[in-house]
Amino acid sequence: MKIHEATIVVRSVYERTEDLCKRLILEQGVKEENLFVIHETPFSTALKYSFEIGIREDLPWTFCIDADVLLRPNSINTMIGHAESQKENVSEIQGLVLDKFFGGPRPAGNHLYRTNVLSKALNKIPSEGVNIRPEYYTLQKLKEDGYKWFNVPYIVGVHDDEQYNYDIYRKCFIQGVKHLKYAYMFVNIWKEGKGNDPDFSVALKAFSDSINNTDQLFIDSNQNLYKQLFLNSGIKEKSKLDIRNLSLQNIESRVNNWIDSPYYLREFPTRYGLDKGGEVIARFRRYLDKHGFKKTIRRLLNYT
Repeated sequence: MKIHEATIVVRSVYERTEDLCKRLILEQGVKEENLFVIHETPFSTALKYSFEIGIREDLPWTFCIDADVLLRPNSINTMIGHAESQKENVSEIQGLVLDKFFGGPRPAGNHLYRTNVLSKALNKIPSEGVNIRPEYYTLQKLKEDGYKWFNVPYIVGVHDDEQYNYDIYRKCFIQGVKHLKYAYMFVNIWKEGKGNDPDFSVALKAFSDSINNTDQLFIDSNQNLYKQLFLNSGIKEKSKLDIRNLSLQNIESRVNNWIDSPYYLREFPTRYGLDKGGEVIARFRRYLDKHGFKKTIRRLLNYT
């Protein structure tokens, strides 16, 4: 099985879904000795340690999965199959996750590396505080040396569902810096969702606090800034997740029944390559926004 050719590293900050993430991996056929769960912080340290594990184990592939990703059945084998079809200079591929707080698919939380490139990648990891996205920075530096990376149009599972309120707060706080240009999308998705899911109220509070923040941010779950602001918010924490009724089949059902937010589709009409026809709709929307309804209709009639 392809799955036995990969070292799996779960990078965790003790997320509410850590045990479930691990179980969903083992249920796909991964051997216990090939699965490692690490809790290093800040993230640049976790990145370095995950690479060192891959180098030490010396299997062809090293699959780093964040503990907030819940994988669907056969996703690991499928991703390795995608990786095997690539040229030798492709250092890493990422699948897509259905992201609760983005409202649709995006690349996050999973990185399948060619192990023989990791020794080069170690030297590219930025020092803490140099870049708020250390893994992206590292991949870009590898690309400068000729080692490509890209996203695969395949959904590996769901992301950021069932999380502790503190982790939701911390991550949505960071989104206010990393992805501020999508503020309109976030605020509308979260406002519409908060009536049925209190997670979105936590997200809105975090995003608001982030916009008003002037302190330097790090990808570090233990940064005191997040802890103090979360404590001041008065938001109550959730209890431990009961995983007894959650399974690979349950995650597959969530994937199959997913409906993208219209606000997400406006920003990502191709769904990161899953829907090629979405670009046509995007061009229509851009033309409509720029020229208005009447001129857009006249243009359409000229093409019919």
